[in-house]
Amino acid sequence: MEKSWYLFPLTLCTALLILTGVSRLSHRLSTSGPPDEMANAVLLFHGLMDNYKTMEIMAGKIERDFPGTYTHSIKLYPDRLSLISLPVQSENLIKYIEKLNLHGPITFIGHSQGALVGRHALQNWDNHNITKFISLAGPHMGVTKVPPIKGSIGLGGYENFLNDTIAEICYNAAGQEISLCNLWNDPTKQTMYKKNNKFLSSSLCQTQRKKCKGQSDNLLKIEKMVLIGGPQDGTVYPFESTLVNQYFKVFEESTFV
Repeated sequence: MEKSWYLFPLTLCTALLILTGVSRLSHRLSTSGPPDEMANAVLLFHGLMDNYKTMEIMAGKIERDFPGTYTHSIKLYPDRLSLISLPVQSENLIKYIEKLNLHGPITFIGHSQGALVGRHALQNWDNHNITKFISLAGPHMGVTKVPPIKGSIGLGGYENFLNDTIAEICYNAAGQEISLCNLWNDPTKQTMYKKNNKFLSSSLCQTQRKKCKGQSDNLLKIEKMVLIGGPQDGTVYPFESTLVNQYFKVFEESTFV
């Protein structure tokens, strides 16, 4: 999948949602002390098997196009460390952002797994000051099968066997220590999924319903939320897992009704 396909919609979203009336600051803000409360701050978090350097390309584009915007590519869980369980990543993401000491409104941009971790963190962070959230191909409702490998001959009749095997691996305590297993949402094994995948099922209010009211309140603090995805992604199956209408349909039915 091309890593640059989302730059155009990202620029549009950034312009429309967060940079209208941008403060005309000529200096770059420092993370060593409290930044100007009127400044725009944009945080970016990478996806699976990636690192902060990739998101710095995007951060640089935002700074060039919108002078005065402070950007920061989050330096957590690079490359193979991105396989660490998502509940741990979510908890440490909150601590990381708090240490940045950003007092003004924050826009969070997450790519793929980073978008899911960011959304989970917001739901469980009572005092966050993130007002805009942009998700680039974030698997918010999980994935149901292994994506095809480019140039491969395909799995053929072995696809179902492989997916069943992954479910058996992922839906146990050991498997849930790996981020990929935190994403696995097999529609044919929902009993196993809800029992063992505490991360995704609770974030969608499918389990642990007592937490849902607090999670929804934290999520409603976001003024603008854009989730970008489509069939051209080639990685998230089904691609509807990335889209706002599908995500909120599940969340609203579980939380607000």
